[in-house]
Amino acid sequence: MMRFPSPDPARSALYRRQGYWRDETIPALIAAAVARNPEKTAVRDASGSALSYAGLAQRSARVAGFLAARGVGAGDIVTVCLPNWCDTVVAFVAILRLGAVVNPVPVTYGRADLAHVLTRCDSRALIVPDRFRSTDFQAVLDDMEPQRLQGRTVLVMGGTPARGRFGWDEALAAPPLPADRPSAADDPAAVLFTSGTESRAKGAVHTHNTILFGERALGEALDVGEADVAFMASPISHTTGFMHGFVMTLTTGGTLSLLDIFEGAAASRQMAAHRATWTMGATPFLGDISAALEAGGMRLPDLRYFLCGGAPIPEALARRATDLGLRVLSIYGSTESPPHTMVLPQDPVENAWTTDGRPFPGIEVRIVGEGGRDLAVGEPGEEWSRGPNTFLGYLGEPELTARDLDADGWYHSGDLARMLPDGSLRITGRLKEIIVRGGQNISVREVEDYLMAHPDVLRAAVVGIEHPRLGETGCAVIVPRGAARPTLEELTAFLVEKGVARFKLPERLEVWPELPMNPSGKIQKFIVRQRLAEQGERTRS
Repeated sequence: MMRFPSPDPARSALYRRQGYWRDETIPALIAAAVARNPEKTAVRDASGSALSYAGLAQRSARVAGFLAARGVGAGDIVTVCLPNWCDTVVAFVAILRLGAVVNPVPVTYGRADLAHVLTRCDSRALIVPDRFRSTDFQAVLDDMEPQRLQGRTVLVMGGTPARGRFGWDEALAAPPLPADRPSAADDPAAVLFTSGTESRAKGAVHTHNTILFGERALGEALDVGEADVAFMASPISHTTGFMHGFVMTLTTGGTLSLLDIFEGAAASRQMAAHRATWTMGATPFLGDISAALEAGGMRLPDLRYFLCGGAPIPEALARRATDLGLRVLSIYGSTESPPHTMVLPQDPVENAWTTDGRPFPGIEVRIVGEGGRDLAVGEPGEEWSRGPNTFLGYLGEPELTARDLDADGWYHSGDLARMLPDGSLRITGRLKEIIVRGGQNISVREVEDYLMAHPDVLRAAVVGIEHPRLGETGCAVIVPRGAARPTLEELTAFLVEKGVARFKLPERLEVWPELPMNPSGKIQKFIVRQRLAEQGERTRS
């Protein structure tokens, strides 16, 4: 069985004394919602499928029974790579009812990402769709090295499973789990992967306590409950959708409305039809919804809040959304320290674009300079946070854990920020080398490593460039090997062949004779960005 990092005993005792950890579990709270309102709609999706709380309970019991019969038990990790479908929620609930650990990963993952996650987690089972959009997931699995899937139960949702795999209908026909297997609140509930400065994603371990504290704090700030309908176009097989869509909604007894393929007009229509009361998404999501509302002359009178995170909200966009009747609230956090600051509903409207909010009760925030020195109000430095929502560490990576999570429980975010006089936070940049494309983090190191494997590439640097809709996209700058001059199309095909996810692919290529380097041989990314900006200015003039 996988060894997980453990909660710090002193901090655990403190959070219990303060009432921040209530020692509840996710499946127990969902079971309580089932008991209160068995016929209430728990989840519906864009296909027209819907499940009541009773239906969710019955369906998840059968899937749990199926997994249990194949050896999945307490502490085992199950990787779920599924779109925003009703049965994705069934899979999550089934895993948690076994006392097992959910490892949700987005369907945008390529073969290399998925293989890495399966190996890092030593996943006991894997659940994938047969097909989604243009991806044949069974073909993706066929292309993996056989050892990546050896000993794992593979469950395929839809279509006909290949030999050695199981179909979803088979799981739904299995005898139900006789009784839920109890979990402790300090047991791991989820392993959520995040891209940082390293070449590979890291798995952040969260317990029932760390997850539920954050969702309870967010829910109380928004005053959400059984009457609310959460609309989620953000993938529920990723941090935002999993925590704030799945966990917060179902543990409070609300209704979850899921959209699997985002498009502004479709999202607007579904929010209107399902009478969504709140939603959450990255800045491009807000922009597309606003454009769709303008084009269709629509309004969303039931929508109380639009939570926006992943990148600063441009003032012009926030004002435009406000004029359309949307109450925009900026929110900040990470997979390691899920949203821990937020602009509150009672705050001035302009706070949505001037701050990233104040910390939730129980969460401490510091702005730190060199040597761990606390900085004065207004001084820029690295944002550190600590609280009952903080992850336990990275799965199987104690050195990285020690680097990002210190002995006193402070998570070092790698984000550049300053504290404002009213106690709110403003994120001003990133110390970590990532590109945030439409709310999705891209590790530049990972893409650079793959580019360097191309026979015609001598050196490579990937940097973010401004994009009007997505915030930023990747630009690859390469030094060719010899006389070769690979094209963007050729490099894209090479990266896809290596299994790189499509959202990580560079969207611009520059071929330079040399890259700027410092005396120690490190590429000077700031000079690369400066030169690219100058090129853009010359092009526009």
